[in-house]
Amino acid sequence: MKTLGEMGEHEAIRRLVGGLGSHPDLSVGAGDDCAVAHSPCSDFDQVFTSDPVIEHVHFLPTHAPGRIGNKAVGRVLSDMAAMGAHPQWILVNVVAPPELEMAFLEGIYAGMSALCGRFGGTIIGGDLAQGKQLELHLFGTGILPAGTALLRSGACAGDLIFVSGPLGCSIEGHHLDFVPRVEEGLFLRESSGVGAVMDISDGLTTDLRHILAQSGVGAELDVGRIPKNGTLEQALYDGEDYELLFTVRPDCAEALIEHWAERFGTPPACVGRITPQPDKLSLSFPDGRVSTLFDKAFEHFSGGRV
Repeated sequence: MKTLGEMGEHEAIRRLVGGLGSHPDLSVGAGDDCAVAHSPCSDFDQVFTSDPVIEHVHFLPTHAPGRIGNKAVGRVLSDMAAMGAHPQWILVNVVAPPELEMAFLEGIYAGMSALCGRFGGTIIGGDLAQGKQLELHLFGTGILPAGTALLRSGACAGDLIFVSGPLGCSIEGHHLDFVPRVEEGLFLRESSGVGAVMDISDGLTTDLRHILAQSGVGAELDVGRIPKNGTLEQALYDGEDYELLFTVRPDCAEALIEHWAERFGTPPACVGRITPQPDKLSLSFPDGRVSTLFDKAFEHFSGGRV
């Protein structure tokens, strides 16, 4: 019988969700950034997401509490951004050792509240339990017009691939201080020609592969167009960038770029195109070379990058 370490995060998730049931009001189940369910007697859908932030996995005890709070709630808001949803309610379950200073925990809540104040979402409760290390487990809901959720499965051959900002080197601090792209997600939901959307949490290549698998397509990334905060390898594999990764029909791309720049200042970067070959991911270089990309992004239970 395989252990989690032998299986890896993504295979474990596939096994766990494979036997889950369905419901007539559930339009998108496990496998996207959020689940989506229709609200009975309403013209709106609700989205649901959850995220843990665990000491020594997602942060260190030496990090400032406000930054930990920013990351904890920011991950939930980023998932909602990828669906094009307005954040609504958030529950926070805290596991903490008895020696943790109350002021430190209050600082975490101040960081969470500050980010919610900027982008929406209200912390309405949760639970507190004793444990060996500090853990924050957040559950969030959002709302959007029925049938309008942005999904990972909408990419088509010929679409252009965009990212909302530079990638890589998140370990230098961005993974704690990032700003979730909530407003950009709402903008994409209201824009024409948008195909697949997700946030980049596990690295550009890993998350793009999720889009390719769910859309039944391939992709070619242009090395010269990827905005980087470091090396190309860091931009491809580091993860925890929390930028939006999305595809757009070519005939709609120019207008989207223009309107995005008018609203947010800096335009999104076109980093490649969707190809018809299912699951094939390649990288093109300025000298004309094209090479196949292999995934080595971080995966829980793998002991590092795979």
